[in-house]
Amino acid sequence: MPDTIERVRAAFADRYEIEREAGQGGMATVYLARDLKHDRQVAVKVLRPELAAALGGDRFTREIRIIARLSHPHILPLHDSGEMGGYLFYVMPFVEGESLREKLQRDGRLPIHEALRILREVVDALAYAHSHGIVHRDIKPDNVMLSGRHAIVADFGVAKAVSAAGGEKLTTVGVALGTPSYMSPEQAMGEGDIDHRSDIYAVGVLAYEMLTGEPPFDKKTAQAMLSAQVMEQPEEITEKRSNVSPGLSHLIMRCLEKDRADRWQTAEELLPQLETLATPSGDMTPTDTQPIKVTPVAKIHSRRVFVGSAAAAIIVLAGAGTLLLRGSGAGGAIERIAVLPIQDLSGSDQVFTDGVHDALITALAQANVVEVVSRSAVMRYRGTTEKTVDIARDLGVQALIEGTVFRSGDRMRINVQMVDPTTLRHLWTQTYERDVNDVLSVQDEVVRAIAEELGAVLTGESPEGGSLPTGERRK
Repeated sequence: MPDTIERVRAAFADRYEIEREAGQGGMATVYLARDLKHDRQVAVKVLRPELAAALGGDRFTREIRIIARLSHPHILPLHDSGEMGGYLFYVMPFVEGESLREKLQRDGRLPIHEALRILREVVDALAYAHSHGIVHRDIKPDNVMLSGRHAIVADFGVAKAVSAAGGEKLTTVGVALGTPSYMSPEQAMGEGDIDHRSDIYAVGVLAYEMLTGEPPFDKKTAQAMLSAQVMEQPEEITEKRSNVSPGLSHLIMRCLEKDRADRWQTAEELLPQLETLATPSGDMTPTDTQPIKVTPVAKIHSRRVFVGSAAAAIIVLAGAGTLLLRGSGAGGAIERIAVLPIQDLSGSDQVFTDGVHDALITALAQANVVEVVSRSAVMRYRGTTEKTVDIARDLGVQALIEGTVFRSGDRMRINVQMVDPTTLRHLWTQTYERDVNDVLSVQDEVVRAIAEELGAVLTGESPEGGSLPTGERRK
């Protein structure tokens, strides 16, 4: 065992049990650790010693605290930061899954619908952060984590915090804030007034790589890469992948404009463009899309189901969901479903998510609408990277239900979706939010809202008894 990790272990022993080194980046070494106070796995990121010496503990800690203001389901939150044993560090949740970089290295270019989904979630995170005045400055596949097929952006604002704390000293220690392959032209030229439109450029590079399998420029040296970002025009995406629609190609190529005034001006402006492309009326939908045939079943009626206080908080009435009863290639009736383990994105609500998972399976099984796979059979898929089509084949199901939970203080958001495992198309999605100060008061709401929504999907009726057209947004 190297002396370095032993010193880190000793420095953090009072607060974190360092288990192993998990990776290295341009600014920090990442360690998988256990938070002793909260008994949870976390990622402890320790800044490089020369960088820490240039920054100074007080100023870095002050600057990085800004990130703690961010609370969004697609942004990895900041748990802790500071100086310990001479090390500057920050702590984020440990995410079960893989990075987008690992997925691209393994699979190459992504299916268009999957790339579009990841891109939309990254842009959603950017829109939120930009509205709070925080620019990422290092959007790249390494900083996009995939958990339960959801994208979570890591290290938000860290580059900005390091820049603000270090100033001109960073040049002396040779630290580059950003990654040449994903730097905007203004970053490549070393301009000082980097704003949110630099993130828009990086999003374009990210999208280009997901769709073509490679970034717009492939140069052997960092200097050549920076020069290309400033001087060269990328090849049209449609020249590298002919089945990318003109609309999507235009959207991405506009992100990659050299002059930031010619790009999309905000992530908020870009987001609805992506959502339009992802809808059945957008030009991303395959021409052979067909409705999924469902077995006529009785409507799910609300019933009293006892659920622990942790699960009770999940049901929120301010949700806005999208019904997408479309698939391709699968056909056949939905007669058997599985509810996969719910992902705890905050890293501190595992008991909550386990309670919700158990309660949802119980309620759906008691409703006797479709056959529901037992909880014991699906638990082995917690944190798995196994493909949905393989999971569905092993369990003998025609649809999978997935969910994520994110908590910030007394505010909680849960995303639930039913997925066609063959095409990965969303058959139904819903987002719920609620203040959870008094979770016991909403026990009767637990599972009822989700069960009625899912019942509407399986019967073709709205929870009120009327029909619900494909693609209608539920208020």
